[in-house]
Amino acid sequence: MFKRWRWMFGIALVTLVGLAGAQAWGQAQPAQPQGPAQRQGPGQRPASRGHARPVIGTIASVSGSSFVVTTWANRSVTVQTTSATRVLTQQQAALTDLRSGDLVRILAAKAANNSVVAMRVSDTPAALAGARGGRGGQDRGGLWGGRGTMVMIAGPLTGSPSGGAVMVALPAGAPLPVAVPSTARLSRTVSLPVSGLAAGTHVEVFGTPVAGGGLTAVTIYVPGVPAR
Repeated sequence: MFKRWRWMFGIALVTLVGLAGAQAWGQAQPAQPQGPAQRQGPGQRPASRGHARPVIGTIASVSGSSFVVTTWANRSVTVQTTSATRVLTQQQAALTDLRSGDLVRILAAKAANNSVVAMRVSDTPAALAGARGGRGGQDRGGLWGGRGTMVMIAGPLTGSPSGGAVMVALPAGAPLPVAVPSTARLSRTVSLPVSGLAAGTHVEVFGTPVAGGGLTAVTIYVPGVPAR
């Protein structure tokens, strides 16, 4: 599950933290049912319920409303876009860009006094939070312990930032205050036009399978500018 954070923090940040399972810190998280193991090839991730496995690779060519992706396994996949397809990426942000109701994912450090200080914050506006088709359980809020004092936090903001901190709603208990110092790196999800996709663009495509092994895109992720 945590590997999927790479698109929220930037592709280059995927190895920043390794989480020790899904062990909860401060509260227990409900166990998630596990389906049968499936073999995956390079450039593939597990399929989400109701969706095909995401296609990860580079756009080789574009023709009208469709394009061809060359995957990491050097396989060509035709992707069809529709008026409902969303293209998302990450841009650098400031704390003042965050709004009440936004969905955040925070990589933070837990201090000796149990306060939590953010190192990286990935923000998705409420209007785009439902556009993450196919990414499955990562939209589920919670708080997870990692290596040492590192923690991962996910959930909606209960208000706008105040006093250099945000309040994150968790599935159980009171909202969690998280300090966001000026040294924290912030990024924000924004929408891009489908027409902006071009050959050479790296993408991660979620959608529904079509005959012939292609995909009708629901959501397309494009690597963004790393958080500052």
